[in-house]
Amino acid sequence: MRDAMKISKPEEQAMRLVMRMATHADQATLGELSALERLPEPTVAKLLGRLRQGGIVEVQRGRNGGYVLALPPAEITVAAVIRALGRPLLEGASCSPVDSLDPECPHAADCGLRSVWHQVSLRIRDVLESTSVADLTQKESAVSARLIERLEPAGTPNVPQGATTS
Repeated sequence: MRDAMKISKPEEQAMRLVMRMATHADQATLGELSALERLPEPTVAKLLGRLRQGGIVEVQRGRNGGYVLALPPAEITVAAVIRALGRPLLEGASCSPVDSLDPECPHAADCGLRSVWHQVSLRIRDVLESTSVADLTQKESAVSARLIERLEPAGTPNVPQGATTS
């Protein structure tokens, strides 16, 4: 389950490129994106190629060409960008080090930990599927407020870790 929550460096870089394109007034060239995100051009080229294959970006050819988003930012989710890079959304979302569904696992018949990992996976998937690139282009405080509103049931107090309620 540890690996399921790790976002790779290329995934984060791809998200930042997509966010940059969402806020760019017009199409952006490889060189512009490389300079704006302070990434080497070969890295940007590789990521844009994978994003193009995944249907996230399109290439505008010609003298004034460049890269543009294939869809409006509100229609592109974080999950879609991660999938475009060819990795499953929640890799390794089972117990570790043994597979909890393996009949040889001593906990295969009854495992409370498996329930925890399942619920964590559902929450992660929900956040990634329901967060759009348009959401991410807002100020950090607005993104945080939206996530808290979405993830905390109405009426649930937001209690800092270590605090007690009485």
